[in-house]
Amino acid sequence: MKVNYIMCFLRDVSPEEAMEHYELALPYREMIVGIGLDSNEYDRPPMLFDEVYRRARKDEFKLTCHCDVAQKDTHEHIRQVICEIGGGGADRVDHGLDAAEVPELLEVIKEKKIGMTLCPWAYVRHHKEENVFGYVRRLFTAGVLVNISSDSPAYVESNWVVDNLSLLQMKGGFTNEEIVKVQRNSLEMCWAGEDVKAEMGEKIERFLEQIVPK
Repeated sequence: MKVNYIMCFLRDVSPEEAMEHYELALPYREMIVGIGLDSNEYDRPPMLFDEVYRRARKDEFKLTCHCDVAQKDTHEHIRQVICEIGGGGADRVDHGLDAAEVPELLEVIKEKKIGMTLCPWAYVRHHKEENVFGYVRRLFTAGVLVNISSDSPAYVESNWVVDNLSLLQMKGGFTNEEIVKVQRNSLEMCWAGEDVKAEMGEKIERFLEQIVPK
């Protein structure tokens, strides 16, 4: 199975340094599927890095960007990511949970079929539980492609994917059927090749056949 990587730039470095690292990575582009932006985003709006995102879009890479929860200017950061960066918005938002607070943002994410990678365990440190799971529910119910992922599991206890999915059931009231839908959504928004996605889809169906009684 071919492994594709996402090239992530640190948000607290300069846009010029991001472009320098982008160009250094281009000789290995067959291993790279997309670019992202993470690290401390305080007073570092995504559009600071628009030039490298436009370059990556021109070079046919996928685009994503972190939008941390309960962060200063988070709604504006989300708007820049889904509407502007790279000349039309990213393909995915990492985190961005607070989009659930603004119907206009939620509608754009839904209409453009922008995937969202969410990590509930990471958010309960910043939001009330009812907000975290209420917001995930709101996004899911609206038809947004929600993926439940991990976030620095080596540093945060119980932050592996299975723990996040379990928490979604225990605190968010997600049923087994809804968890399956989340996993299928994850596959739909995945940037792997179609052959890999087909293989993963078959594994999901085989797993369901084993655990769901006829």
